[in-house]
Amino acid sequence: MKICNKFADTDMKKFILVLMFMSFSLSGVYAQQSGEGVSAVSNVSIKKVSISPNPATTIIKVSIEGKQSNLNSISIYSIIGNEVFSKQYNTASDTVELDVRNLKKGKYLVRVMFSDNSYEVVTLIKQ
Repeated sequence: MKICNKFADTDMKKFILVLMFMSFSLSGVYAQQSGEGVSAVSNVSIKKVSISPNPATTIIKVSIEGKQSNLNSISIYSIIGNEVFSKQYNTASDTVELDVRNLKKGKYLVRVMFSDNSYEVVTLIKQ
């Protein structure tokens, strides 16, 4: 007996997208979802995003080097693709502090979005 679940299909798409983020973020390529599916696009702007401390327990500092555009947003995703935190920004600041004490212990993906629609994804470990 095969059970078709609309929500399970959505979760699978999120999971595949997260896997692409993880594999492509190290090589300067990122996944972009469009109305016609998921495509890989070269990330031409050079930015380096780092998180400290990592592993973290309470407050993290997200640092950005080499950026040529303003910080637009920061989103944190669980390893299965659920968004657990999101905040909008419009700042030229090189450093942002975030309170992560309410996150459960585990591994997360942090997506830093810029005003030129480029983004970087880094891994966060919450203790």
